[in-house]
Amino acid sequence: MIDKLSFLKGGSEGGSVSADEERLMQLFQNRAGLKKAYADLKDEFHILRDRLKQQEGATLRVQEQLDALGDLLADPATGFGALVFFQLRGLWKTCHEQLAKFATDLTRQQEARETARHEAECEATKNMRLADVEERLQAAAAEADAHRERLVAAQSELSRLTAFWHYFRRRRRQRALESIRQGVVVADSAVGELHAEKSAIAAETAPDFPGISLGARRSINLAIISYAESLCEHVDEFGLAARAKEAVARRVHEMAFGSRTECEEYMQRVQKAQTAIANHRQITAAVKGKLERLRAIGEYRNLADTVPTADSLATASAASQSQWNVLAEDYWDLYNLLLR
Repeated sequence: MIDKLSFLKGGSEGGSVSADEERLMQLFQNRAGLKKAYADLKDEFHILRDRLKQQEGATLRVQEQLDALGDLLADPATGFGALVFFQLRGLWKTCHEQLAKFATDLTRQQEARETARHEAECEATKNMRLADVEERLQAAAAEADAHRERLVAAQSELSRLTAFWHYFRRRRRQRALESIRQGVVVADSAVGELHAEKSAIAAETAPDFPGISLGARRSINLAIISYAESLCEHVDEFGLAARAKEAVARRVHEMAFGSRTECEEYMQRVQKAQTAIANHRQITAAVKGKLERLRAIGEYRNLADTVPTADSLATASAASQSQWNVLAEDYWDLYNLLLR
């Protein structure tokens, strides 16, 4: 027992640890590290197994939906209705994509304009600062030249005072000369500092563009809302706006579109609506008038908000006999496209 514990005694008394004892301690440390790594791997395994079960459940649900959709399409009584349902969803998707492209283009154009204006303002401010420092530099350089001229004149005068009776006068001139020389040093230092300031300003880069202004973001949002309303009007010329919204909010088996003849008539109207909304100019033509109306009536919750309240747009819609409050009903998923 004494031999087995002798290494502990030696260690406590300051003796050296043998190589075997060192390896033994290293093995204990490695064992602890392996146990921790094993525990971490077990935790990760359980997490991955849970995720796999969740994914298997999601896959099973999707397969059940596909099977149900296959049964629906295979049934002549419901197959044509399913076609109408998905064509209405396609119409909604087309409107959303067109609205998203309009929002993206409008945002990009405004950002380009404001970025160019920001850079021009920064450059103008920089040029004004450079002009100011250049003016101060010229004044400082002129003052330094004047000090230097006085120094040369004083040195020249002192050099002429060589007679012994000029002793006291020369002493006074020497003291004055030292003061003038100090003035030259100060003036040259001021010129150097201004040169450094000018170089620092010239090397400055323009600050990053802070982003589209609040007023511009509000205008863009109102334009997006106006475009969405125009899409509603064009789609509803074929009586499909509300039906398209219903299709994206419900499941295929929850909607009915009538007989085969009625379903075919629906599909024809969907194709006509797709053709109508493809005419971007016609849709955009109505945006300007709607934008002015919304700008005049739209209200915001606070000074920093960029999205008008749905209630104020409802008032605007009522004033213009419009049945569309696209913001409140989130037509074409426009809420996700609005700038914050």
